[in-house]
Amino acid sequence: MSEDPIKDLVGELGKRLSDKEHSDIVLSTGKGKQTLITPKEFQEIKQVSEPRKIAFIDGGDGPLEEAPNFLITINRVYFSLFQGKQRIKPKTNPRAQFFSYVTSNVETEGGKKKITYDARLFSPSESDKEYLPSENDLTSTTESTTILQGSRLNSLARRFAEWKMAAKVVENELESGDMIVMDGSLQTNFKNETKYSNRLYEIAKNKGVIVCGLAKTSRLLTEAGDPLLARISEISEDVDYDRWYVRVAEEVSSDDKGYMLAAKFHPKSHFIFRFEILREQFNEMDDDEINSILSSLAENSQDVAMLGYPYGAIDADRFAQVRFSELDMYRGIVLGEMLRHPEWKKLQRHSELLRAHDFLNWVSS
Repeated sequence: MSEDPIKDLVGELGKRLSDKEHSDIVLSTGKGKQTLITPKEFQEIKQVSEPRKIAFIDGGDGPLEEAPNFLITINRVYFSLFQGKQRIKPKTNPRAQFFSYVTSNVETEGGKKKITYDARLFSPSESDKEYLPSENDLTSTTESTTILQGSRLNSLARRFAEWKMAAKVVENELESGDMIVMDGSLQTNFKNETKYSNRLYEIAKNKGVIVCGLAKTSRLLTEAGDPLLARISEISEDVDYDRWYVRVAEEVSSDDKGYMLAAKFHPKSHFIFRFEILREQFNEMDDDEINSILSSLAENSQDVAMLGYPYGAIDADRFAQVRFSELDMYRGIVLGEMLRHPEWKKLQRHSELLRAHDFLNWVSS
């Protein structure tokens, strides 16, 4: 060991990560078929004469006020429509916004203490309310004493609203052969989420609209412990195609409804993405139809802002995002409204409990 611990750390870590056998199959908890990823498994994405119409769905949220027993959040969902590089004007308002609060309540059941989370949703617009999930579906119970895990609760109502908006977009904006692309995988993580995702799948299947998921990042590993997309990128160096896709797994986990591919959408892009197509639909497709879907995305992935990533997804992210400046504005509004109520002092004591760490950082920075 040298006297430089960081030099020793980096050297040892690099050696440990490189000194192992490769197993180029995704590490999966699902029961579906997995593919050994080799250069011969890669398929070229060929250009098509007429790209498909695509709807991109995304959502954003941000906390406005929180304490160990309540959380106030702003939520936003948005969709964009494109065909190739051409933006298409939607028939309906593409953005919906609502506010929510979640409270924690301690209850005793069978002699055990449990914490129940209840949510309420508020929208300034009647038209936005059609995208709101049921408040009953947002209720959950845990035996954990760590109350209000903010990051999960922040995204719960917003994620459900994304599924609901997607179903409405399929109903009102798309026709047979069109595509809808969800932000992230087609995996569900929350209680009652499948109720919303399954409704989208049924409407889309009945109408002939293809349901897809596009994930910007992936934490999946190969069976040897390598980051999956990084390993696929290495293998692709022996592939002659400049735009390609490769099948990865029929089912990555039991709660994932998508057939997983990895894809590169632009010759000069350094990005490789996890891309999924609803498994029931994928299993009925031939190679030409799969190519048509991927080529339609590739045609939309030529903007210099992020070469190789669909511009429609960039657009959806931009208009769904809740920016820091907006959070500051809405926090000021919430604070102003709280000051008008006599309960404010009690609520202030609750929320100040979570601010000690931020204050210490400000003092010591």
